[in-house]
Amino acid sequence: MKEAVIGLGSNIEPRGFYLQMAVFKMKETVGEVSRASSVIETPSWGFDAPPFLNQVVVIRTKLAPLALLDELQRIERALGRKEKSTVVDGNPCYHDRTIDLDILDYDHQVYHDERLTLPHPKIAEREFVLASLRELQISIPE
Repeated sequence: MKEAVIGLGSNIEPRGFYLQMAVFKMKETVGEVSRASSVIETPSWGFDAPPFLNQVVVIRTKLAPLALLDELQRIERALGRKEKSTVVDGNPCYHDRTIDLDILDYDHQVYHDERLTLPHPKIAEREFVLASLRELQISIPE
């Protein structure tokens, strides 16, 4: 079993419901949720939108990183996620979302391809992620 750290976020009501359903679906298809941070409300990051509810969970999984990514994206779609962020003129364009599931770390592995970079490259820029990691006493190598 490998340990994956997943960031969750929602800014479309009912935000708390989407977080709970994502955790429930991860337990069904991804693996055991061994720890979870508190849910915190944060302003939107990278675009002007309603505030998010955010959380970090630790999952023990048998899935390899890309299989985990595929399953998390299936969960996002099942919970109504319509668009992923896009890039316009080299700048990311973010969208409101029912649920966003990001792999922050996967068993302290370093990995990079066109679909996935581990650890997540924007951890240090997102205080809501850092706060949840501190709460869970998790350090992710840079």
